[in-house]
Amino acid sequence: MNNLINHVLHWQVYDKSIIIDDNYINVFKISVDIYQTIKDSCKLILTSDELNKANRFAQEDDKKRYIVGKFYSKMLLAKMMDKKPTDIHFEFNKYKKPYINNIHFNISHSGDYVVIGLSTNAIGVDIEYINTNLDYQNLIYQCFNGKEIKMITDLYSFYLFWTRKEALLKATGEGLTDNLPAIDCTVKNAERFGVFYELKSFKLNDGYFLSIASSKHQSMYKYWHLT
Repeated sequence: MNNLINHVLHWQVYDKSIIIDDNYINVFKISVDIYQTIKDSCKLILTSDELNKANRFAQEDDKKRYIVGKFYSKMLLAKMMDKKPTDIHFEFNKYKKPYINNIHFNISHSGDYVVIGLSTNAIGVDIEYINTNLDYQNLIYQCFNGKEIKMITDLYSFYLFWTRKEALLKATGEGLTDNLPAIDCTVKNAERFGVFYELKSFKLNDGYFLSIASSKHQSMYKYWHLT
C-alpha cells in the first residue's frame, strides 16, 4: 500500500502576485475560515443561481465550503487566463463537468478545507477528513474489488482507496457510479474508457487524505496553500 502514497508534499504559500503557470498542475488548499473575508465580495462574483444554491444548504458549514470553492475557482481561473472573475463562463462536458478555454478544474471539500485543482488536461481531486469513528467495514464490499479489499487493512487504507476512486471519477466527470468495484485503483495509472489517469495520493499531517487524478502523465505539480 505504501507504494501508492506519495510521502513528499510541500505546500507553498500563494499570494495574488504569483503567476499561475499552466505548464504545471496547480493544486490549491484553502481553509474554509477564509469565508469570513469573502462573504461580501462573493456576491459580486458568483451568479444568482450559485448564490441561490448556496442559500439552500441546510448546514452553514456546507454553504461556506460551497461558496469558498466557487469563489476561488473563479478567482484562480481569472488569474490564470488574465480575465475578470465576472467574465468566467463555463462550458460543460457530456457529464456536465465544467471547464473553460481548455483549462480543466475540479473542487473538493471536507472538514476545514477546500481543494481546487487546475490543469490543461482532465483533473479530479478528492480530499477527505479521516473520521476515526467511521465503520468502514460495512462499505468495503459495496465499493471495492478483490485486489483493493486485500490491501484495505485499516481506516487509512480505506481512505486511500476511497479518495483515489473519487478523484478518478471526478477527472472523467462521471461522479459516483453503481459499479464502483469495477474501477481498479491499486495501480498508479488507472484506466477509464480507454484513457489512463495518473493517480497521486497523500496522507496530510492534519488528519486528511488527498488524491489527485490527471490524464496528463509524469506531470510537474505545484501545491499552494492559499491563506
